[in-house]
Amino acid sequence: METLLKIKNVGVDYDLDDDIIGAINNVSLDIHENEFVCILGPSGCGKSTLLKAIAGFLIPNEGEILMNGKKIEGPDQSRGVVFQETNLFPWFDVKKNVTMGPRLAHKSEEEINLICDKFLEQVELEEYKDSKVFELSGGQKQRVAIARTLANNPQVILMDEPFGALDSFTRKKMQTMIRTLWEKNNSTIFFVTHDIDEALLLGTKIYVMRRGEQSIVKDYDIDYTNRLLLNPKEHVVDEKIFIKLKEEILSLLEE
Repeated sequence: METLLKIKNVGVDYDLDDDIIGAINNVSLDIHENEFVCILGPSGCGKSTLLKAIAGFLIPNEGEILMNGKKIEGPDQSRGVVFQETNLFPWFDVKKNVTMGPRLAHKSEEEINLICDKFLEQVELEEYKDSKVFELSGGQKQRVAIARTLANNPQVILMDEPFGALDSFTRKKMQTMIRTLWEKNNSTIFFVTHDIDEALLLGTKIYVMRRGEQSIVKDYDIDYTNRLLLNPKEHVVDEKIFIKLKEEILSLLEE
């Protein structure tokens, strides 16, 4: 698989009242085309900091991040971001929110309509195209945010705990949806979560993070998401190997 992102010995520090705090340390990993990469770890271990550095919102103090062999020095269209907070424009309807990027790119009205219809259909919100954002539920707003990101055709989708604020039922539905979108669009996804089950059920590759001199302590190649694409009703969480993996990761995070 082609390497889209190469993260080489990256460290990011924060200056808090003249006290230098290491947010992430010595992070090295490759993200390949069509991978579903999950970054798993507790709050405060630097997961979101790493995502922001990949997005170009932060510049590392050490090391470098390369996208298609070119050093990342700021945000660009090749990396789309979905945050836990949807950051939608509440005074716009769903269509205007989704098509903001294509409009700024001066796409034709015909192209804009096709893009809007395609991705609203994928997130199952076709009938809400003319609805105002304030009329939507939390899960629906997150679907709009995902459609807005997809509409910009990024090479990598960065997702920062996008389902963290949702109830368990809605969260499970959103996990199923993003898995399907990943397969349908041949996407590459970098997904931040603190939920072990979520990482195991979505990721094809999991990196476990915690605070310390080495931020990433272990990685796993996982295949549950492909199995669930074939059989969505398969109860993989009951399998002995799933439970064993979950316990192993939990012990890593508790050390």
